[in-house]
Amino acid sequence: MKKGKATVLVCVTGQRDCDRLIRAGKKISDSRFIPLQVLCVQPTSSGFDADCEELEYLRQTAKNADAEMSVYFHDDAPLMAVGYAKSVHATHIVTGMAEAPVNGFVEIIHKLLPKIPISMVAKDGTVYNICPVAKNDRKAKKLILQN
Repeated sequence: MKKGKATVLVCVTGQRDCDRLIRAGKKISDSRFIPLQVLCVQPTSSGFDADCEELEYLRQTAKNADAEMSVYFHDDAPLMAVGYAKSVHATHIVTGMAEAPVNGFVEIIHKLLPKIPISMVAKDGTVYNICPVAKNDRKAKKLILQN
């Protein structure tokens, strides 16, 4: 990936309560002094049925956080998010917590972008992190397993 201006990427659905993700992403971007981007991927089947009021609320929340929000219609949300993350040079990704049934969104992003930390924000605001394993950590784990 070409070096560009690093960003924090927040992935939202079209639900109003995703505003907590934008707020969490803003804290991370402010602490790192890098811009915030917000992405919403809607299934193509939603088309004109997408909840415009909810999307507008999230867009305004993003704007209040000095972030740009992009909305795409695509049926493979994780793949779209990975491509977008690469295009905006994301160095950290913020998502919601998967509920049952788990759709694999976070797992796919982590598999395709294993070096980018992911913060998952639960409904109660608790943040859970997936951190990349450093090369030195992998070597240490191998040595421990061999002994």
